[in-house]
Amino acid sequence: MLTGLIRRDGGRYSTRRVIPKDLRPAYGGKEVIVKALGTADLAEAKRLHVALWAAQDREFAEARAAMAAAEKAPAVETKAAAKPIDIDAYAARALVALRKKRAEYLAAGRLEDFNLEAREGLETYQAILEGGDAVGLSLPEAEGMRVATLAILTGEGAAALAAAPAVKPTASGGPRVPLADVLDKWKAERTPQPRTVRDLTRTVKRFEAVVGKLAVQDVTKQHVIAFKDTLLSEGKSPGNINVIIPFLGTLFNYAVDNDLIPANPAKGIKVADKRRAKDKRLHFDRDELKAMFSGPVHTDGARPVGGGGEAAYWLPLLALYTGARQTELGQLHPDDVYEEAYLDEDGGEHSAWVMRFAENEERGQKVKTEGSERRIPIHPDLIGLGFLKVAAAAKAERRERIFHKINPTAEGELMGNWSKWFSRYLRKVCGVADDRVVFHSFRHSFKHYARACRLDKAVNDAITGHETGETGDDYGPVYPLHPLVEGMARYRVPGFTLPPPPASLR
Repeated sequence: MLTGLIRRDGGRYSTRRVIPKDLRPAYGGKEVIVKALGTADLAEAKRLHVALWAAQDREFAEARAAMAAAEKAPAVETKAAAKPIDIDAYAARALVALRKKRAEYLAAGRLEDFNLEAREGLETYQAILEGGDAVGLSLPEAEGMRVATLAILTGEGAAALAAAPAVKPTASGGPRVPLADVLDKWKAERTPQPRTVRDLTRTVKRFEAVVGKLAVQDVTKQHVIAFKDTLLSEGKSPGNINVIIPFLGTLFNYAVDNDLIPANPAKGIKVADKRRAKDKRLHFDRDELKAMFSGPVHTDGARPVGGGGEAAYWLPLLALYTGARQTELGQLHPDDVYEEAYLDEDGGEHSAWVMRFAENEERGQKVKTEGSERRIPIHPDLIGLGFLKVAAAAKAERRERIFHKINPTAEGELMGNWSKWFSRYLRKVCGVADDRVVFHSFRHSFKHYARACRLDKAVNDAITGHETGETGDDYGPVYPLHPLVEGMARYRVPGFTLPPPPASLR
């Protein structure tokens, strides 16, 4: 059982949390918080408990920071002195309440109204403190409200970590540089791909929304931990968070390299992925592959509307023989299939048919990371089934996508509807019941069977667009085609029998 997760009479779960001693004044002297989770289901209770625990961590941090901010805030002359401990407690409570109110206004699209009310409130508290007219508020309450409101208006979340020790500036004593400016310098010097710039810009903005707009010299490990906890409470998976944090760390590494800070505050921060091995996604085993490719799409020529026409037939096969991601395959343009010449190790001339996965804003094509851009040989089995004819027909018809019958969602997500169809088809029609086996399992399958065929790890990673961060991965913008062709020719799935080609290609 998780710490603090308790089962009450009636079988429903609650979260019990001891309030730290230094924060109890902010909670009216209470020692314990108990929150009902409203469920008797243990799995659901655990999910809610983790989210609530993270939210309480942030609430405690805000309360502690508000108390510290109250101590550091510029003094306002008043007609009566207030006890610091009272101000600390009122400021802590006010900051928690203001954050909740701001979130409600934001959800309703009324952020400007909140800011206007907050500014008016700030003027009122200032007038109370200067004139001593409390209008129902004690002077400690007014000062606490002033400190909390000022913190909210000057940067959401910035005050929440005011008490955290800052990273010491460099010995050179250079100017303080906002994190956004570090991003601009990094972009200008490193000239990364547009997608990488866009994604890192979004990550920085998301980080600043949590901790405030800070100079890079002021960012601490505590700020990054708060960012991590926020992502976790919003439902981001440990795997995603463990990609986002190092991605943000790219800027801190750049700042270290340029003598702006002595160390990367994001280094070593990650979320423990507590999923047991049996809960993680699996590759397709022989029986599951047989069930999948014995379904009506691959044996009877069925083409369900939700399957996007020929996409229903080809995408699973392409994924099994390339390890490519679902979106990479669904967005293929006819020009992404072409013949490329190459030399072998003896200088002999050859050519191979390849498919390309690349970012193209004009076509709306995206890849997961810069390292995901690649071109790979098309497996002989796919050529034998007629895939080149499919690509050629799409090119002759001047389609924007090879699989043009895939219908995006109302929000414009290309593979959203198709993915739902595939899940239903896999479970209900093909009878693959294990919910850990999904379309992405084809990617795991390629890696698994490639290892079984003794494909070199570098070749395996180059085909799947997998980055490990190792120095040896830096092989330049294009991996040599010859070893990829040799590796793809060796790849096979033991015991797997290809389905017949589509009727239109027989």
